[in-house]
Amino acid sequence: MKITKIVLPTFICILLVSGFGVAAKTQDSFVLGVVADCQYADQADKGSRLYTTCPVKLTQAVNDFNTHSLVSVIHLGDFIDKDFTSFATVLDISKALNTPFYHVLGNHEFSVDDQYKMQIATLLNMPARYYSFDIDNWVFIALDGNDVSTYAWPKTSEKHQQNMALYASKYSAQKTWNGAIGEEQLAWLKQQLDCAHGNNKNVVLLSHFPVYPEDQHNLWNSAEVLAMIDHYPNVKAWFNGHNHVGNYGLRNGVHFVTFNAMLDTPETAYSLVEFSKDNIKIEGVGKQPSMVLSVK
Repeated sequence: MKITKIVLPTFICILLVSGFGVAAKTQDSFVLGVVADCQYADQADKGSRLYTTCPVKLTQAVNDFNTHSLVSVIHLGDFIDKDFTSFATVLDISKALNTPFYHVLGNHEFSVDDQYKMQIATLLNMPARYYSFDIDNWVFIALDGNDVSTYAWPKTSEKHQQNMALYASKYSAQKTWNGAIGEEQLAWLKQQLDCAHGNNKNVVLLSHFPVYPEDQHNLWNSAEVLAMIDHYPNVKAWFNGHNHVGNYGLRNGVHFVTFNAMLDTPETAYSLVEFSKDNIKIEGVGKQPSMVLSVK
């Protein structure tokens, strides 16, 4: 049985025994696989959106990941483009991974009928819509940037009505394909950051949506999130997708990496990411650039 710390929204700094997740590592470094925006749909290609190539590219990535000693693979949101039935194809491919597979929720996860929206996290084997897990001396915090949005909750739900009122009063100038992190999740995030800081652990924040540099794809409340991060020198990186062409920024010692989308390239885009004491080394495949990020 593997021992890992998986923290759900209602738990703080609790050591759990679970088959979900990865065992803490005692070696000097570890490697993750990272994919963003596979974004499969069972339809013809549309412009740069090469839907028909998604299953082949994902299969190739899974096969490559299985040749490496990875502790896990992370998908940074938009596993599908639309339709609940699209999940079956990519989930079947990802079952061949020989390492745990973590998901972050993207906006297109919710491009499904309302009746399925409350099932997505469970379908993707997520313990909750936002959660955290530990690997060695690192804490990975997976955020739900669709928390406050116009699309991610059933239209008959109280949450949707609250979100629409909030959008009208506070975010009406923002793009509706983005979202925000709600107050309850922000409070949970602060607790997670406090816990990691108190335990001398480094942090990587995982989100579908970027917060930096300034871009039309950013979270509606990116400034609020950045202000919180500024108080924690142990936050080393923010990994996201959503902006398909990729991006990078360095702010107050934090590396903000937007990973290139797997969807809209005839080659592919994914990464092998090695974490060590002094740096995060991203070995990009296909369209994804390689880079070395200092974490001293």
